[in-house]
Amino acid sequence: MKKIIHISILVCFMLLAFPLKGQNVDLQTYWDDVDFNDTTLIASKAMSDKLIEYFFSFTDGDEQRFDSLSMAGLSVVLNKAKVNMRMYEYILDFALNGYSSMGRDRVTDYLLNYPQLAEGEITMEEGLRLDSITEPYQKVKVGAKAPDYSGVTVDGEAYHLYDSKAERIIVFFWSTDCEYCHDFLVHIRKNLDLKSDFELVTFALAENQDEVAKTVKKTRLPGYHFYDALRWDSKAFLDYHITSTPTVFVLDAERTIVCKPYDWYELKEWLNRNN
Repeated sequence: MKKIIHISILVCFMLLAFPLKGQNVDLQTYWDDVDFNDTTLIASKAMSDKLIEYFFSFTDGDEQRFDSLSMAGLSVVLNKAKVNMRMYEYILDFALNGYSSMGRDRVTDYLLNYPQLAEGEITMEEGLRLDSITEPYQKVKVGAKAPDYSGVTVDGEAYHLYDSKAERIIVFFWSTDCEYCHDFLVHIRKNLDLKSDFELVTFALAENQDEVAKTVKKTRLPGYHFYDALRWDSKAFLDYHITSTPTVFVLDAERTIVCKPYDWYELKEWLNRNN
């Protein structure tokens, strides 16, 4: 399930999640017909469509090359856009929405460093505007301290994230009507020791708390499970800057975010490297 803020952005990056071959574009000439000083282009259909086509061209079926191609393309367009910081801000925000929703942490972290901007190149006011765009992503990037949480589970059990004795915690945001979320959770339940090696903490979107409790019981899902009627506006969803489900974080004993897997296979690969 997606929280639709910018429909074109999310559709674009949902497409990029599939191993399709995009159209080849010349990175250096693709933007020659765009006047980046024209602020009327900001959030226009013409500009969003052009960005979608541009980003889609990086999808060539090679998962390992996707991040590198994306960063190279972003470097080109942001370098051109910095002639007008309002345009730079718009494209940065556009890209952060999409790549973070995809779980592409390397690309997201690259964007958080403000590509193509040198020290002293922008004013303090412009820097503050950029920081306001990236702040939610900075708080939940790999290497950051995970936001704390305390509450009562759907089973009536009190829980405090930072008081947990678990060495590793999986924080999982999901929707009860999201089949992909269920598949991801089934893989976790079947393949990980959720009593000794990991602690599972989930936050669900659902019609009501009873639906979450019934789903957890039916799937025999261990762990601590939460529901808030505020849904996307609940504290956990806001603190972790959740824009789509599933979104997953792996925390270490110090509650540092060490992994943000896009799917079970990415989580499995990370575990193989770190076990």
